[in-house]
Amino acid sequence: MHEAETIWKPEYSVGVDEIDAQHRYLFELWQMLVSIRDQEGNRRSRRQAILSLLDYIDLHFTTEEAYYREHPRFADHQRIHREFVARVQGFERDLENDRLDMHAMVDFLRDWLIDHIVHTDIRFFNDMRQIGANGS
Repeated sequence: MHEAETIWKPEYSVGVDEIDAQHRYLFELWQMLVSIRDQEGNRRSRRQAILSLLDYIDLHFTTEEAYYREHPRFADHQRIHREFVARVQGFERDLENDRLDMHAMVDFLRDWLIDHIVHTDIRFFNDMRQIGANGS
């Protein structure tokens, strides 16, 4: 997928305004990382961008998980979130150790974000609406 195509699209909507707004902001954070990806000497901005991403995904995952705490596969989804956080923390460590491949990180984040929203989040929120829980 080309970077210019990596913008929020209506088909990424989970049907919950708060979560959709947070997902749109995650796309904005991703775009910020793209914009500084090729700035080799800009270590401080890269670190700040990764830390901003970590802070925001903590807020987002906490918010999102509150919507589907009653889902039968809640623990699986929570595990996926924890694995993602660990991966982003690994990017931060790689940056500190001068081993970070910014291109690989940006590609991973784009692919994960779109795949997770389309194949996991939308399904979870649809399930919650069907069982009449918090996701409506």
